[in-house]
Amino acid sequence: MQEQSVSERSGGSVAAEATVLFVDDEPMLLELWEARFADEYDVRTAEGGEEALRRFDDDVDVVFLDRRMPETNGDEVVRRLREEGHETPVVMFTAVDPEHDVPAEYDEYVTKPMNGEQARRLIDRYAT
Repeated sequence: MQEQSVSERSGGSVAAEATVLFVDDEPMLLELWEARFADEYDVRTAEGGEEALRRFDDDVDVVFLDRRMPETNGDEVVRRLREEGHETPVVMFTAVDPEHDVPAEYDEYVTKPMNGEQARRLIDRYAT
């Protein structure tokens, strides 16, 4: 049996060809996002900031990034991406309400829990 590409399985839309990187320090959440979207998008996951920086490349269309993680937190990850000149949209999704100001490096700030439809809308908005 021949394996189908992501775009063939999902009808070939622009967003269907999107590569999405989910970053969180909770492996169970990463498994849920991957199970939810693997048939629609090219899904990558990373269990923390340093792994996210290793998994990130120019093919990534949108990053969903947890803000509070041990060692390298989400603020540090997005700062480093921006310093390296990457303009890839970053959606901060976190259990923590924003303090006073959300750093400008984020394109969107979403408080957990984020449901699948909300994530899909954000992917479609930023990955086209």
